[in-house]
Amino acid sequence: MFFMLNLLILVILGAGCAGNGSSTVPKHERVEKNKELKQKSKKNITLVSPVKNEMFTLGEKIEFNYRFEDTGEIIDSVIYYTGSRKIGMTYREDTGYSWVSEGIMVGRNSFNIRFCFSDGTSENRSLTLRFKSDIVPDYYGYRIKAVFLHDRNAYTQGLVYHDGWLYEGTGQRGRSSLRKIRLKTGEIIGTLNLASELFGEGICIFDDKIIQLTWTSQIGFVYDLESFKLIKKINYPTQGWGLTTNGKQLIMSDGSEKIYFLEPEYFTELARIEVYDHEGPVRNLNELEYINGEIYANVYQTFKIVRIDPETGKVLAWINLTGILAQKDYHTDVGVLNGIAYDDKNDRLFVTGKRWPELFQIELVKR
Repeated sequence: MFFMLNLLILVILGAGCAGNGSSTVPKHERVEKNKELKQKSKKNITLVSPVKNEMFTLGEKIEFNYRFEDTGEIIDSVIYYTGSRKIGMTYREDTGYSWVSEGIMVGRNSFNIRFCFSDGTSENRSLTLRFKSDIVPDYYGYRIKAVFLHDRNAYTQGLVYHDGWLYEGTGQRGRSSLRKIRLKTGEIIGTLNLASELFGEGICIFDDKIIQLTWTSQIGFVYDLESFKLIKKINYPTQGWGLTTNGKQLIMSDGSEKIYFLEPEYFTELARIEVYDHEGPVRNLNELEYINGEIYANVYQTFKIVRIDPETGKVLAWINLTGILAQKDYHTDVGVLNGIAYDDKNDRLFVTGKRWPELFQIELVKR
């Protein structure tokens, strides 16, 4: 699909210059003409600005400037694209173009600049630019509403609340599992252990099935929700970290700033976003939960959760849970915050961490 998209973009770009490929010219003459044009291809155009991977804020004006050193050839026009969308055009006497960065996503965006010459030849220059969010996120603290017991041996990688039960996926090779838990007591009702070579990761419930990722094995498992009986295995090309669902698609993180939207049956990628706030990319996105139209994500190795707009990738809010686990509850094996679950019927938000002795129901407090 990625190849076909690039091919489409090149076709569109090629069609943008006047005088390319007239259908009234006999085929053999067109072949000879194309050979001649390739031989005359220009290699002396330098993009002065912007530079590759330069970062801007959405809505900021971008100045495209180039230097053309061969005065023996005449530029007829220059066409500017983001992806396959034409965003501007200049003519012979111009050496640049100003564009207000609108109608694009945060994160990396590709740009193509097509230089069309009066003799029918053309040159293409491409670069990638990065864009920060144009909004400043809200900031939240927390208030503890209730505290529940949590297994100290559970290296929490995924957490889901469903029909009165907690489901938890745990990690580490030789200790990875899938569990059904009684919320009020922390009692483990059912357990499925993964093969010793696998490192369990995020889980989610979709259509009466529970899906579990693994970290680096590029394999996941689909189980019957009631019995934990294996239904099938699925594959994906990235690392597996967090997993949730919006009810129609699966949503997966891979430890970077990327979030993938997947077709539930075969894990085919349908779309992806990159997560940026007003300062830049937010990486190490880990365990996920979809709550009221937003994606909540643990930021690995921090006490922070980030709230993400699933349409744009913009960070809407940061939640700081520093201090939620009392100092007395720390021991040598206690790990970082990881685990978000939501009871949508009763509007309850639960969080925990790797080998934490407690699971917390919290209320968000805006700062």
